[in-house]
This record gives sequence, C-alpha cells and structure tokens, in this order.
Amino acid sequence: MTKKAIGFIGLGAMGNHMARNLVKAGYSLAVYDLNPKPVEEIVSLGAKKAKSSADAAKSVEVVITMLPADEEVKAACLGPGGVLEGAKPGTVLIDMSSIAPHTSKQVAAEAQKKGIRFLDAPVSGGTTGAEKATLTIMVGGEKALLDEHMEILQVMGKTIYYVGDVGMGETIKMVNQMLVGINLAGIAEAFVMGTKLGVAPEVIYKIVRASSGNSFLIDHRVPNYIFPGNFTQPGFAVDLLRKDLGLALESAKVSKVPLFMTAQAYQYFTRATAEGLGKMDMSAVIELLEKTAGVQVRGKAE
Repeated sequence: MTKKAIGFIGLGAMGNHMARNLVKAGYSLAVYDLNPKPVEEIVSLGAKKAKSSADAAKSVEVVITMLPADEEVKAACLGPGGVLEGAKPGTVLIDMSSIAPHTSKQVAAEAQKKGIRFLDAPVSGGTTGAEKATLTIMVGGEKALLDEHMEILQVMGKTIYYVGDVGMGETIKMVNQMLVGINLAGIAEAFVMGTKLGVAPEVIYKIVRASSGNSFLIDHRVPNYIFPGNFTQPGFAVDLLRKDLGLALESAKVSKVPLFMTAQAYQYFTRATAEGLGKMDMSAVIELLEKTAGVQVRGKAE
C-alpha cells in the first residue's frame, strides 16, 4: 500500500521527534514551523519545506498539527495562510495538540464546511515518548476515520485509544493532566515535608513505592528529575502543564463543575512560571516548596 503524503505543522519539542519518526518510517512529509531551525533539521532527513500552513496542506492527503495551545491551532488551521486555505476537500486533519475540547469542535466544524475530515488526537508521554514512538494517543472523531489512519498514528505512538466523538480525545487528555498536576503538587509537599522532618529522601521514595501512596509520577519523576535536580531538560514543561490545568478550569467554568484541587495545582504551576521556571520540567515545581522549607529533596534511587 502506498503511504499517504503528510503535511506536518509544529516542530517543537514533541512535534520534532514525531515528524522524524514519520520520515524514518518512509512517509513523504511537507513540514512547517514558525521557527526555521527545526524545519531545516527535518528537511535534512528528507522532508520537504513548506512556506506556510496552507502550503504544507496543499498537496497532501493528511495534515498533522502539533502546536502549543488553542490560539496557535486556530491560527494555523483557520487563519490566513492556514490549513483550511490550502487543503483540498477530502483531506484529513489530525490535530495532536493539547487544547480545549470546544476549540477542537470549532476547528472540526469549520473544516467540515470545506469537506475536510477531522480527528483530535492529543498525546501523553512527553518528549521521551515522542522520541521513542511510545506515546499514548487519545482519539476523538469518526471510528472509521481513525481505523483508516491507524498506521500513521502507530508510527508515533504505542497505545492508541478511540474515545468517542470530536473533542473527547482532548477531554481525556485534560482529565489526565488534572491528575498529573494534582499528583505533582502532592509529591512536592509530601517529599519536602518528610525531608524537613529528617527522613532521607531515598527512604521516603523506597517505602512510598512499596505502599499505597505510589504513582507513575513517583516512579519516574522522583528518580529521574527530582533526586538529581535535573529540571533543565524538560520531559514536559511547567508552562505546558499550567496551560493544560487552565484548560480544565476553563471547561469547569462552562460546565459548572467545582475543581478545588485542580485550581490549587494551577496556582502552584502559575507561581512556578512567575518564578522563572516555565521552561523547566514540570517536576521543578518542587523547588518552590524546597526554598520555603529550607531543604532539598535530593538523593539517588536504589
């Protein structure tokens, strides 16, 4: 079977790796980003350089967008020089950004007017998952459309879930990010508190991992980021998690759902951004409480 031609828009920390994996898998890519450097990098691997989002969408069957937030997605898809301006009817637009469900529905509705089919397919797994092609992908839209493009998604992700209509992928991603933010804030408080009271961080880690307080984030973020104080190589940046938590609060406002802990986590990450940690890994939020308590949670996992 001939591989579909793909336009790929958004070559940031995640999109760069995802585009690379598609090129390695033999897909013909037309790539575009406002930053010329990653474009040149992917072009050097065999992709074609597009002049705009519209140009990237012009002669392809599938367009993938991987962008930071709602406004960038709307600009790249709906704005002047955007995807809908360049794509022909029958093109499939797969937005893999993490944005609000109502934004996905808005883009899908505008795309439908031009005969362009749409899937929202946000991802989880961070830059490591993007690089190793082990992302979890949550897809909303027509099931048959997902099935038709499963091979493309499998190049970028290991676990792919169909979750319902357009916007449901973003909803599931938003729920996941709520738990990430709440859990990280809790990890920061618990580990700083234990360390302040005199328990060695390695002991806290060892015992919590064998107890009911353990979590995926403790397993991965504590030994790889918090213990070595390695926050400058973000698996997922503070600013991005703050944005995702903000999306949850925005949706909660519309749906009239009280989100007490999500709101508190949002304030943690807003303070981290205000303190200049926005580009750091999200685990850097622990530094705020470390400074307040006068301790550091550092060690080496056994």
